[in-house]
Amino acid sequence: MLYLTNSELKAGYPLPPKEWLENVLESMESILNYKEQGKVVLHVGYAGRQGGSIIWDVDSNEELMRILSQLPFWPFLQWEIVPLISTEQAIESIKQALAAVGA
Repeated sequence: MLYLTNSELKAGYPLPPKEWLENVLESMESILNYKEQGKVVLHVGYAGRQGGSIIWDVDSNEELMRILSQLPFWPFLQWEIVPLISTEQAIESIKQALAAVGA
């Protein structure tokens, strides 16, 4: 299952600068580890902002929530989670809708 997560710092740095940077570094290293496992398809940061987007390929909603909640910066970011479908899945859905409308 594919998910897009968008995250951004809620407000100001929640920890002293050194601690915050260590927290972010640990989180980013975890995300790279998930990329090596095939769980992260794409991870990008926002230019000039404290946040980023990740496309996840995980088995379930529960797996995604388990992973996200274990990231050190999880509680400090505002998260948006968007379920995704592939282009092929979208095409199949459109074909089924066309068949239903034409029936």
